[in-house]
Amino acid sequence: MNEIIHLLNEYGYIILFLSLMLELIIVPIPNEALMSYVGVLCFHGKMNIVLSIISAGLGGIVGVTISYWLGYKLGTPFFRKFGRYIHMGPEKIEKMSKWYEKYGKVLLLVSYFIPGIRHFASIISGIIKLPYRSFAFFSYIGVFLWIGTFIWLGQIMGPKWDIYQVEIKKWLVLGSILLGIIVLTLFVVRTNKEIIKESLLLIFESSFKRFKSFMKLKLIILTCLIFFVTFYILMIGLIQDKISNEFNKFNSVFKTIVFNLFNQNWHGSMNFIYSLSTWKVLLVVSLATILVILINNKNKWLELLFFIASLAGIVILSVGIPWIFNFMLGSNVSKNFPNEKSMLILTVLGYFIIMLIRHNKAYLLNIVMFFCFIFVVLLFSISSVYLHHLLPSDIAAGFVFSSVWLSGIIFSLELFRFVSLLKENIREEKLLKKQVE
Repeated sequence: MNEIIHLLNEYGYIILFLSLMLELIIVPIPNEALMSYVGVLCFHGKMNIVLSIISAGLGGIVGVTISYWLGYKLGTPFFRKFGRYIHMGPEKIEKMSKWYEKYGKVLLLVSYFIPGIRHFASIISGIIKLPYRSFAFFSYIGVFLWIGTFIWLGQIMGPKWDIYQVEIKKWLVLGSILLGIIVLTLFVVRTNKEIIKESLLLIFESSFKRFKSFMKLKLIILTCLIFFVTFYILMIGLIQDKISNEFNKFNSVFKTIVFNLFNQNWHGSMNFIYSLSTWKVLLVVSLATILVILINNKNKWLELLFFIASLAGIVILSVGIPWIFNFMLGSNVSKNFPNEKSMLILTVLGYFIIMLIRHNKAYLLNIVMFFCFIFVVLLFSISSVYLHHLLPSDIAAGFVFSSVWLSGIIFSLELFRFVSLLKENIREEKLLKKQVE
């Protein structure tokens, strides 16, 4: 990077043109940092912002055009055979082609902001034989948007760019994650539009017009929704308190109580309790959950599907959420916020208990199981502090975050169960009408 900056200081616009052209022909050059530096030079009057954007833009256009025609002429067979040598193996080709099929030409507008995507977007356009006019229109606009954004940011920040660039990159990463979630949500809604529309209509009718039965299920759905909203509000407040360092007293008091009540003689018991969070135990609980679902045999495939979703989601969230907090806040938050183990144990054990309670009519036994679950969670919190001196606030955060996830999963499960029962009810009504006729 230092060599490129030295060349830029010497030869200016020519180096800017060449660096953008080369990167977009799959040559890894950190051009976002380079363009921001050009913006700083524009701030100091050493370069002209209009000429900088034009020269960089023209370089980018030449680069994407060459990449497009390479993909167009060489085609899929070449890249399937030799693509792995330039990080364009069959898997990447397949993945990118599916992106284009799903999201269309508009992806070219934003692809240049996404590292790893912009390097291959033009080649994929050529491989799938996207018409050149369509490619040129969207990709050339995308190139200038990308270049203009970073040069402009460098200019308005000026000498402060070095101070704020880390924060800006953090927010760009967060923005990319949020954008990805939004795009994924829109895609799911778009591909299941008719099913969602029909389900919402059924739910509306069942709530206000007909289907006076299913009262128990409606109460369960309402309860799940209340829990979800409550835990979500609690999660937001907890994040604010954590950032404001308002948990110091809570952590101190909790630790004092734990170490006063439990001396060294409790070490073996605490190890046993903490072992509940190991992958072996979680796997056993997961298998027990599957067994309970199969024995209950009520909407078993639906319950199994949401159980798998809850497991996959909490594994991703237990790693992803602490990473995001540490990435965004750095030393202002502990590395274990929220605690990964507490997120995993509450979700896995929580789903197991819910499946036990859900179809059990012995209400007294259900109450006992619920309080046993709370007791186990509390003991796990104590063992985490006792053995590993973890912050109680981090453990509590893990429980709250996973409670939001679990309550959302159960709410969705019961909503899907409700819709399936409504559809079944409608089918039965139609059959009865036909029999009467």
